[in-house]
Amino acid sequence: MSWIGRLFNELRRRRVFRMTAVYIITSWVILQVADLLFPAIGIDETALRYVWMAIIAGFPLAVFFSWRFDIGTGGISRTPPTDGAPSESLALRKTDYVILLIFLAIAAFTVSTMTQRVIEEQVAIDVAPETRDINPHSIAILPLENLSPETTERYFVSGMYDSLISNLGKVSALQVTSRTSATRVNTSQGIPFIGRKLGVANVIEGSIFRDGNQVRISVKLIDAASDQHIWSETYERPFDDVMAIQASVARTVARIVAARLTNLDEEQLARTLEIRPATFEAYLRAMFQYRKETQESYQKGIEILQKALENDPASALAYAALGQGYGELGHSVLPVKEAQKRAGAAAEKAIELDPTLAEAHLSMGMYQMYGKGDFEAARISLERAIELNPSLTDAWYHLAWWFEMKGDDDEAIVAGEKTVELSPLSSFYISWLADQYRDAQDYDKAIELAKSVLSLDPNYPVAWFALGNAYLEQDRFEEAIAAHEKISHMPFWAFALGQTYAWAGQPEKALVIAQGYPHKPPFAIPLTIIYAALGDVEQAVYWMEQARNEAQPWRMGMPGYFTSVRSLHEDPRIQAEAEKLGMALIPYPKS
Repeated sequence: MSWIGRLFNELRRRRVFRMTAVYIITSWVILQVADLLFPAIGIDETALRYVWMAIIAGFPLAVFFSWRFDIGTGGISRTPPTDGAPSESLALRKTDYVILLIFLAIAAFTVSTMTQRVIEEQVAIDVAPETRDINPHSIAILPLENLSPETTERYFVSGMYDSLISNLGKVSALQVTSRTSATRVNTSQGIPFIGRKLGVANVIEGSIFRDGNQVRISVKLIDAASDQHIWSETYERPFDDVMAIQASVARTVARIVAARLTNLDEEQLARTLEIRPATFEAYLRAMFQYRKETQESYQKGIEILQKALENDPASALAYAALGQGYGELGHSVLPVKEAQKRAGAAAEKAIELDPTLAEAHLSMGMYQMYGKGDFEAARISLERAIELNPSLTDAWYHLAWWFEMKGDDDEAIVAGEKTVELSPLSSFYISWLADQYRDAQDYDKAIELAKSVLSLDPNYPVAWFALGNAYLEQDRFEEAIAAHEKISHMPFWAFALGQTYAWAGQPEKALVIAQGYPHKPPFAIPLTIIYAALGDVEQAVYWMEQARNEAQPWRMGMPGYFTSVRSLHEDPRIQAEAEKLGMALIPYPKS
C-alpha cells in the first residue's frame, strides 16, 4: 500500500475525518447563529469575518487534537497506537497535559483577540458617521508611503502629507477627513472598510520618493464603495516645485469628483504658494516636531521656525506655523506665560503677508478669544479660517468653544459634531464633544461618547475628565471619583478630582489636592475650581482675579463652563468677577 493509502487509513482510524465533519457542521451552526445574533444585539455584520477567522485558525488545532487524543465516556485519552497493544496505558501523560494547556491558551487568546477586535470596530462604527448619508465630495487621504532611501526623510513625508490635506481642505465643496482619523484607521481591512469607517466616498493613496533635490509623488484616487481606481498620476519634479504639485492634485481631484467650485475655490486652486525651499524645509521639520504634541516638541518647532524667519522674514506660512506653536503652548490650564501674545503677533504678521492663509486666521482667532478676550473679533477670525479651509478641524473646534463660552449649547454641539465628522476617530475631539454634551445636560450622550473613546484608548485623560464630570453632575459620586482618579496623577488634570471630592462631601481630600498645587498665579485656574467646589468664595474670587490678571486662556470658561464656579452664581463677588472678565455667569444647573 502506498504512503498516501496508509495516511488515509491512519486518518480514518484516528477519526480525523469524523472530527472534520463535526467541525464543519458546528462551524456552520455558529456562523448561522452569529449572522442572526449580531444585528439583533447591534453588532455590525462585518464583524462576522472575525468568527470566520477564529474558525479557520481553530481548524489545525482540531486536526492535531483528533490525531493525538480520543474523547470517550471516560474523558480524554491518548489515541491508541497502530498495533493497538493493550499493554500500553492510554492515560494522559505530563506532556499531554502541557499540550492541552497550550491548546486552551491558544483558544482563549484567539477568542479574546477576536472579541476585542469586534468591540473596537463596533466602537469605531458607533462613533464614525457611517449612519449618515455620505457626502459624495468627501475624501480621506491615507498616510503616504515613504519610498525614500533615507529614514531621515520621515519629517518630509509627514509634512507633505499634512500639506496635501491642507490644500484639498481649502476647496469648500470638499469634505476632507483630518490627519488624526485618517492615520488611525486600519488600512489592512481594505478601501471599502476605510470608506465606511471614516464616512467618506473617496480615498487617496500615495507614495513619496525623495533623492536629494528630486521628488517623485504618486497619487491614486479611489472610489471607496467599489474600490475602483478613478484617477492616478505620478509627478517628478525638483523639490522647489512640490507646492505646485499639491495645487495640481487639489485641482484635479476637485474636477474629478465634480465638486461645485466657488469663486474663492477657483482663486485658491489657481494660486500656488510661493516659498523658498529652505524655508519650506524648515516648516516641514517644525510641523514634524509639533505632531509629537509635547511642550518640548513645540519649543523645538518654534526654534526651527525662528531660525528660518531670520533668513526669510517674508514667509507667511512660517509665521502662521509659529503662531500655531505659540498658541498650543499658551492654550492650556497651565499655560506658558506670554505664549498667547507671541501667537497673536506671529498670526498678525502672517495675515499681513498673506491674508488667504486659513491657519493664520485660526491662530489669530485663538489669541483674540483666549488671550485678549475679544469674542467678536475671535468669531470673525475663526469663521474666516473656516471660509478659507472648511475642513480645518481645529477652527471648528475653537468655534465650538466660542459658542460654549457664550452659553449657546445648541450651536456649540453643532460645531463640535462637525469636528467629529471631519475627524471621526479622534479621541481628542470626541472626548471634548462628550464634555459639551455634559454641559448641555445630555448626560447619557456624554457618557456614551466618553466610554467609546476609553474602549479604544483606556488611558485617554480628556475622556476620563468628561466621564467623571457627567457622573458628578448626576451626583454619582463614587463613579465620578473612580473616573477622575484615573487622571489625578497628572498636574494638568488633578483639579478634576479635587472638585469631585469637594462635591462628594470629602473636603479634606479636596484640600490635599489644592495644597499640592503651588499657590502662585500660574496655577490660578485649578485653584479657582477646587476652592469654588469647596464653597470658599474668598479663595475662589482671589484666584479668579489672578487668572484674569495673568490673562490665562481658560479663565474665559470660569463663569460659564466650570461647574464649581457656576454653582456659586448667586454670590455677588463671583458675579462681579464674571463682569470684569466680560463673560455672562451661567447658573448651575441651567434649568
